[in-house]
Amino acid sequence: MAQVAVIGGGPGGVSCAIWLKRLGLEPVLYERGHIGGQLHDISLPIPDLPGEPLITARELIERLKHHLKTWEIPVFEGQEVIAYRDDQILVLKSGQEVYYPHIAYAPGLRIRELDIPGREWITQQSTSEILNMNTDLPILIVGGGDRAFEAAIRLAQAKRPVILIHRRDHFRARPDFQAKVQQLHIPIYVHTHLQSIESVPGALIAHVEQNGHDLSFPVSVVMVRIGMEPDIQPGLCPLPISDVVPLWPRAHVRCLGDAVSPVPFRSIVSAYASGMMAAKELVMNLRHHA
Repeated sequence: MAQVAVIGGGPGGVSCAIWLKRLGLEPVLYERGHIGGQLHDISLPIPDLPGEPLITARELIERLKHHLKTWEIPVFEGQEVIAYRDDQILVLKSGQEVYYPHIAYAPGLRIRELDIPGREWITQQSTSEILNMNTDLPILIVGGGDRAFEAAIRLAQAKRPVILIHRRDHFRARPDFQAKVQQLHIPIYVHTHLQSIESVPGALIAHVEQNGHDLSFPVSVVMVRIGMEPDIQPGLCPLPISDVVPLWPRAHVRCLGDAVSPVPFRSIVSAYASGMMAAKELVMNLRHHA
């Protein structure tokens, strides 16, 4: 029975592992962090998962873990995969090497970064971690999409002072998020660009430009939520994404999930579907080449 390494423990990777097991293969799941992937960054209830109205991300993570355990799928959390060699050897950051004839790669997304002076002061902490901080200074959030607005809402509801800045005067965030931000009276600066960050005793100074005018804010934390980008490691996907996606037999690698989905169609549901498609494609290809 063929073994397949599934790399990435978000919804797409978990879905792929479950479908591989159901279709008669032996998946082994590797996750560099914890099962759930980007679900760990979602703090508000999930409103659009069919059959699960307003389930929380934490509840969904626990159900994914339970599903993997029910199907007896081996899971290695905290195991980062750094390369997949031409001899079909999977290389772990620990130095361990394991043979797998195929890998299903569900890398997910990472936060897009700003290349500005003082970028080292941009926090890598999650909203939940920032909630544990005690500060009277505002938390500056950069962005106009769901992630930026969700973070602002969560922090404001916890009575933390928040400032939102966005380079445009219209937002990509869901209408209900926009309405909630207005209801909470969160200050929003539009046509505003973060230029640099300066560290001073007891604070950060965020230097911004708004319509040709320079402004500065003393803040406690700078959060950048300007969108996501594929978190693909070159050692795992040596070919361009467009070449890798449909080519199990040639590359022995199949990328799946949000990292290879068009931006407007990224969702938990599409990640589930992508995992199913990757599993079924592999099984069909194995049968065809048997």
